Amino acid sequence: MINHEQEYINCLKQTVYQKISDNLNEQVIEQVVKIDLYERHITGISSANFQRFYFESINNENSYLTSKEFFRIFKAQYSLQGIDKNYLNDLELQKTEILKLIREDDLSKLYFKWFRKAKIKHKDKDVERDLGSFFAKLVHTFRPDDYCALDNPIKEFFGLKKESFFIAFLIISSEYRHWANSNIDILRTIIDKLQHLDKEKIIKYEQLTNLKLLDLIFWSKANPSK
Repeated sequence: MINHEQEYINCLKQTVYQKISDNLNEQVIEQVVKIDLYERHITGISSANFQRFYFESINNENSYLTSKEFFRIFKAQYSLQGIDKNYLNDLELQKTEILKLIREDDLSKLYFKWFRKAKIKHKDKDVERDLGSFFAKLVHTFRPDDYCALDNPIKEFFGLKKESFFIAFLIISSEYRHWANSNIDILRTIIDKLQHLDKEKIIKYEQLTNLKLLDLIFWSKANPSK
């Protein structure tokens, strides 16, 4: 019997992989480095400050576990909207279990327990919100080689607007890894050229993963006017 679900997922993966290849190849390396990376993510005070926060937080379990305001700061740095302090406080109280699930790669349980249909205070009532972007960025923080920090503009850029956030997160992460493993030379060239421009060492290249680099590139392509 044909596994229709897997065939459907495979088709989505192929579409994402092709979109990556169409937008990132040897012919566009100079433009990607200068515009999509250097101008969009390194120049400018706010961009540089965010990159400093990012590299300080990546895989920093000590800061995560000891800070009493990790999720408030995380929300502010990533400009995550529509999240109230009561929800953030609940995450703080559960942070050990949350980290355990991320480390064990039990992402379905994590997502459905805390980020899908999260109860958020809006005016005088609770509303349910799917906090997929928050979930993706948190998972990426502690598994930066495996999962991307997906947001809605990138999800839409890859033609997955109507797919669930969780499925899109898994597919794009998978195809980032797939493409990176098949195009090592292109990524090395991009990194070498970016390092040459990045005189102030805003990017911590020893911590820069393939998925982070691809996230930076495709964030720029998905947000051309920002």
